[in-house]
Amino acid sequence: MRAVRLLATFAILVVGVRAASLRVIETTTLGEDPQTVNHLNGESFQQDALVTFNGYQYAAFYVNDAANASVRHPSLARGALKGQKTGWESFSFTDYNQTEDDGHDIISLGISRGDGTLHIGFDQHDNDLNYRISRTGVATDPESTEWSPSLFGPVLDHLPGLESLDKSVYFINVTYPRFLAIPQSANTTPNDADLILELRVGRSGLGDDWLYKYTPNKGWTQIGRYLEGVNNNAYINGIDFDFRGNRHATWTYRDFVNDTGQDVAVQAGPNGPENNHDMDFAYSIDLGKTWLNNWNQTIANLTTQQPIVPVSAGITIFSIPKYGGILNQEAQTVDSEGRVHVLNRENTTGTERWYHYWRSTTAHWTRTPLPLAPELVTANNITGTPTVIGKRGKLVAPPNSPHHSLLAILPSNAPNSTALSILRSTAAGHFRDWEAVWEVPSGCGWEPLFDRYRLDTRAGGDEVLSLFLVNGTSIQVVDLDVSGV
Repeated sequence: MRAVRLLATFAILVVGVRAASLRVIETTTLGEDPQTVNHLNGESFQQDALVTFNGYQYAAFYVNDAANASVRHPSLARGALKGQKTGWESFSFTDYNQTEDDGHDIISLGISRGDGTLHIGFDQHDNDLNYRISRTGVATDPESTEWSPSLFGPVLDHLPGLESLDKSVYFINVTYPRFLAIPQSANTTPNDADLILELRVGRSGLGDDWLYKYTPNKGWTQIGRYLEGVNNNAYINGIDFDFRGNRHATWTYRDFVNDTGQDVAVQAGPNGPENNHDMDFAYSIDLGKTWLNNWNQTIANLTTQQPIVPVSAGITIFSIPKYGGILNQEAQTVDSEGRVHVLNRENTTGTERWYHYWRSTTAHWTRTPLPLAPELVTANNITGTPTVIGKRGKLVAPPNSPHHSLLAILPSNAPNSTALSILRSTAAGHFRDWEAVWEVPSGCGWEPLFDRYRLDTRAGGDEVLSLFLVNGTSIQVVDLDVSGV
């Protein structure tokens, strides 16, 4: 099946006079979104659905089975960004049936730049690992590689290279697989690992987060358990490296509620977001083997099996009580200067609002709510819409921004709305000078995602912001020109 590349149809709503604006370059429809009750495409913790590498962009998503709408198949698409071969092509793994109507069961995609393998983790909610890896060279030599399911091996319930690990301990009750390319600045030799996998083992309110690293042509090795839940679990906002190669993590904790014998909903049982609390932070200078708090004190050492625990010194940056409105897994990014940015929400003042938390280059944290009208003029009244469990947004810091801008990609939480707004703030304005730079009245039916690698010229990108959007019926990629923002 070939994905259709369309002309850009997204209209910008002009609101007043703007110092900056974004322009739609192109819109691509990848396929039809399965009409499940709970979304399988476009969840905030999907890292990543879009990945650019070596002149090609890759996408991971589910489509319906051709004959049975209650069955979905994991699918992958790719498209050349330049040259004559610019159309998209896609295939589905028809040998795997996804049948649970569960929004946790997303697909995450990673690529090893060293050996050109593609990696996917998928259909995970407290179940055995589902993992596939392609043969070598698929991404490093795409022009001579025919795009088909035969590029991949079978579904594995373990990570290649770790066959000796007890699967009943390390690869059961898995949720939220995330991949992240390791920048060359984080390695001391060119043949080191180039891909991180992060996942949770355990259940909501009672789980641990583990790290693994992939070395090209060798396989996976275990870094260790870095976040240990103690009658709770950590929900991370993302995993990101800064320009020095340091890995940053922010998270909120959710406490455990015993639901034995209760009819627990697929999406949220008694262990819901009302039990989330606090905004926590730690970072690592060695891919996650040791961890430091905001004051550079070592708080975890995975080589001696000492993970971060809820009482680790200095991890809580902002105390937010249970029922304080903080949501799990909203957004995190690190800008080109090494500032850590987090998007989440609170109702600690009595009204649910989006908040921006950020760490300066001198390790000082600031916490500010996103402005409301009339201070912020937006066609969608976007900052007036967040709800306790509404659609989550994303933060983007374009690496080559002349203004060191930060973009907030915000989906409307208003009832029945599919509006989407992108706001911008700048370092010179201490990230308080928010303005709307792009808005559409419809087209974002669920949580927006983006291609972190296409933005970054150091990673081979072209500075284009590619959004992964589910518009209600279709899965689309919307490319935006952010040059000059």
